[in-house]
Amino acid sequence: MCGAVTREAIRKNFPDSIGKTEDSARFAAACVAGPICGFASHPPDTLKTCMQGDIEKVTYGNLSQTFKTVVATKGAPFLWAGFPWRLFRQFCAIMLFDKIASEAAPRIFPHAFK
Repeated sequence: MCGAVTREAIRKNFPDSIGKTEDSARFAAACVAGPICGFASHPPDTLKTCMQGDIEKVTYGNLSQTFKTVVATKGAPFLWAGFPWRLFRQFCAIMLFDKIASEAAPRIFPHAFK
């Protein structure tokens, strides 16, 4: 969703450059939306992963306890550990999902695209 909204904004605001084609706008949207979405969603995912790895809840408890423990023991930057890999994955996902959705939706729901 984030990629599609960004792609449409790029198409509208930059029709003679990066918004000239759907695919160039899609690439630009992934470059813009990927880092934003990835940066915002990475810390909660890191906390969730810590909690999942501690099945017996020896080190981590609920979300706020996990946050406090992680920041106290590993520091706040640890919340973004592994971010380059997540950014790469977000970039690819935005490109792929937006392309698939824009190609498949008119075929699956032709009545909505008349």
